[in-house]
Amino acid sequence: MSPLDKSGYFYPNKFGLIALKSLEEVMGKNGLNAILNMAGTPYYIDNYPADNLEKGFDFAELAAIGVALEEMYGPRGGRGLALRAGRATFSDALKNFGALAGVSDLAFVVLPLQSKLRIGLNAFAKMFV
Repeated sequence: MSPLDKSGYFYPNKFGLIALKSLEEVMGKNGLNAILNMAGTPYYIDNYPADNLEKGFDFAELAAIGVALEEMYGPRGGRGLALRAGRATFSDALKNFGALAGVSDLAFVVLPLQSKLRIGLNAFAKMFV
């Protein structure tokens, strides 16, 4: 296994933490450890990213984890696990980031879907600036 080539583009650490915890919830500790080893990210075993907004979780790490899911479980199984983990990640991220973005405010809740998407995507994009 060769070391993972980093992209130089980063998610906030908190996003990586939520994603790994969601995968652990869906797959169990041993399943996640196997995926992390296969993805070339064994340094995350029992050492999740910090619970902060510092940009330190590389895009390439998340991509490698997705590839490892597909390699280990096949296209259909990997996709199913990724969807379950993605839903758990979204739910947890909404709890953690929702107040920051104002999505739990009544004014946001009653907006039409198109407006919610425009506001939500702009808030998400600001995490990467």
